[in-house]
Amino acid sequence: MITTSSKLFYGLGAGALVASIVWFIANDGGSIGSVALLFAALSLVFLGAIASFTRDGHVLSTDTASHASSGAAQRGVSNSIWPLGTAIAMGFVVVGLISSPGIFKVGIGLLIAMLGEWMIQNWSERGSSDAAYNAKIRNYVVHPLELPVGGALLLAVIVLSFSRIMLSLSHQAGPLVFAVAGAVILAFGTLVGVATALDGERAELTKAAEEDHFAHRPCGEEEEEADEDASRSVSAKSSVQATVILEDGVLYAEVDGFEGAQQSITLQRSNPSTILFINRDAEPHRMVVKYGKVVEDLGGGVERETELEACTSKVEEDGQQAVTLTVPKPSYASEEPFEITVPGVEGTKIDLVVP
Repeated sequence: MITTSSKLFYGLGAGALVASIVWFIANDGGSIGSVALLFAALSLVFLGAIASFTRDGHVLSTDTASHASSGAAQRGVSNSIWPLGTAIAMGFVVVGLISSPGIFKVGIGLLIAMLGEWMIQNWSERGSSDAAYNAKIRNYVVHPLELPVGGALLLAVIVLSFSRIMLSLSHQAGPLVFAVAGAVILAFGTLVGVATALDGERAELTKAAEEDHFAHRPCGEEEEEADEDASRSVSAKSSVQATVILEDGVLYAEVDGFEGAQQSITLQRSNPSTILFINRDAEPHRMVVKYGKVVEDLGGGVERETELEACTSKVEEDGQQAVTLTVPKPSYASEEPFEITVPGVEGTKIDLVVP
């Protein structure tokens, strides 16, 4: 099958063959030019044969099995600046070969960097069909190298620029120029800071401040702002001291080393402890851990009593979430009971023992 691109290659190949013959006749049998043109003709005919074999990447309408894997069905590559950067780097290399070893070395460094960026971008674009995800994995790989190197280059440019300025200024003018430059930078930073402050808080922070999100963690039965988009799974790497399960309105615990359902859990004092909550009820619920109260002396005879509690977000059916807490004092030293409850489910309680 002679396709559009194969016609181009075959035509160029035929032209190169004719040029080879003309060269041979015009130069009385000169072989160098004719051999070069002959090899060019063979190469072009070979490329035309490849285009004919692949049908320019086209798939016949009757070949339905190949439609999904055809080139037209694949996502196109995104725009990239790295080919342009590679061409510029090659220009530096060529100019450096002629003019200066320093420019040649800079060109080699730029060429390696541009080719590396180009290859990594092409690799990341094959990660998935989601362009945002592909850009994310590309940044994970390249940013640990890009940012330090870019910062070092920027610092080198700044230091070199200042050195050139200092060398060009007189002994009397140097302090004056740097004083004026510092004042301009300070004024610009002040204007930016004032303009940002005049914008006020962001809408999300304003809403959070009005609802007092920073002062407490909601642990009631009702759904709160913190329950939105909360995690519903726990990493396998989490070190869990006990697992609390709510099933058919019954709350019980499973502890390593003890058989069956437990109605009490023992935690170490002053050490971080993680408790996993699994909700097997149809309704969403949260687990609340209460471990006493603390009294703070605010001065002037004023004291503030704070109840110590930790809770999960609301967990949907078959979801799980962990809570990590550090109990500061033993359970026997508190007048308030140490317990684990589920708001909204009557009769659910697990005793918490802290020796």
